[in-house]
Amino acid sequence: MRAIFVGFAFCLGACERGIHTEGGDGAARSIEFPASEFPATYPIGKQFACLPDEAAMIAAHRAVSRGEGLAENSKTSLEALINRGILVAEVDIAGLKDGTHILYHDGVWEQDSTGQGAVAATTWEQAEKFLLRDTDGALTADRPYRLADALALARDRIYLEIDFKSSAGYETVIDAVRAADMADRVILISHTDAQARRLAQLAPEMMLSVSVESMADVAALEAEGVSRTRISAWLWRGPYDDGFVAGLDAAGIPVLAWPDRDAVNETAGLARLIVTDYAFEYAPIVGLNEAGLKTYRDCLKR
Repeated sequence: MRAIFVGFAFCLGACERGIHTEGGDGAARSIEFPASEFPATYPIGKQFACLPDEAAMIAAHRAVSRGEGLAENSKTSLEALINRGILVAEVDIAGLKDGTHILYHDGVWEQDSTGQGAVAATTWEQAEKFLLRDTDGALTADRPYRLADALALARDRIYLEIDFKSSAGYETVIDAVRAADMADRVILISHTDAQARRLAQLAPEMMLSVSVESMADVAALEAEGVSRTRISAWLWRGPYDDGFVAGLDAAGIPVLAWPDRDAVNETAGLARLIVTDYAFEYAPIVGLNEAGLKTYRDCLKR
């Protein structure tokens, strides 16, 4: 399987976005997507269903590609992902003292910003004055980014995989997603069965990422009210059991994985979404050849 470059030019209005691939003779090929057909305008579930078997979307962990001078979970990093054609960003959501929700990973400010103290004990008036550090520790011009603003930026441009930090309110985040008309463009991350059940109750129309190790785990979640049609299976770093993956595929459950940095391309045959810290090292959709691209596009348009 060979990974080829799939590039999406980000633009506004009715401009076209090209997907560039490599033909069998090594020559460059280009298929244009009108803005109305850009992949991020489709429900995430349709994306998973339409991806060819050999292909997987890249998801940028913490909405950044490390080593690029960008702060994680920032406006600039999200814009950079969009400009590079990355289709999925994993973002971390934290809640502030006054109820404002922002993109931020740590429970304290010190390591990744000029702020001090607990994130949950900070108001937005205080937080908006802090500067964020890039992934190498250097200061940037970015400031903490509000969830509502991130959702507005992401709409029709990039899918969001949402990880709830302990300070985040499920209802607040879900309400914000709905208000942004992004309910079918997000994946809500659950780390426990109890969290999966709660999120399924609050947002039955949204896709969940759940940690499962067998089809029995899937059946148990279904018995507790988590719809199979809203499950994506988080298999972390593996091992990726062929039989289990085949069972998930037969059940229509997409696999989410985080392989080693040098195993991303070969993992595309079993995962539909590959999370990485180095999104810019890979095509936005790895494992996609020219024939698969046509099938993928035709499926999205149906």
